Amino acid sequence: MTAAARQHESEESRGCLGTVYRVTADFLVERKLLDEVKAKLSPASRRMLEKLPFPFAWQDAAALEEIERLLYAKSPQLATDLGFAAAKYLSGSVVAPVLKMATSLFGRTPDAFFRNLDRFFSMVVRGFDFRYEADGEKRGKVIARIHGGPVHPSLFQQLKGNLGMLFPLSGATGSVEEPLVLRSDDAGAEVVLGVRWE
Repeated sequence: MTAAARQHESEESRGCLGTVYRVTADFLVERKLLDEVKAKLSPASRRMLEKLPFPFAWQDAAALEEIERLLYAKSPQLATDLGFAAAKYLSGSVVAPVLKMATSLFGRTPDAFFRNLDRFFSMVVRGFDFRYEADGEKRGKVIARIHGGPVHPSLFQQLKGNLGMLFPLSGATGSVEEPLVLRSDDAGAEVVLGVRWE
């Protein structure tokens, strides 16, 4: 494989900072699900929870997505809750400087946050692209393109939870609609999540 091909594969595969695994482990402990989930994980994914990676090192997302699938099988809401918990933690730590810059430039509104999703997500995860289309002053839709292979519905729920955290950050009350799947195949997926706020 050429260097260019390896670079392209790296850009296309889904990954996350090690911090995401730490947030996930904390979430499982808080929900009293750690032992149950670990017992059902593959050995490689179980090791990710038992020996948490360095917070700022990029990791493959396979273990995270396996955990999300197990949570989803128990209740889709658990995958949404994990997404919300991760966004809450990361917006107060890793992503905080970019959030501060974005709010100083664009304002502290849900609309401003949704228009800058690529900036926020790219600091923590790889394999995602976002586009926002406003539909009036207080509603719109987020179009998420997910690269790097087949996508389980648990990942759509996790995104729903991530986006839900943007309302408390902006001081608004809002909601994220259930993901509408436009495409899901061996290459990835494309989903639309409607958003509205007051």
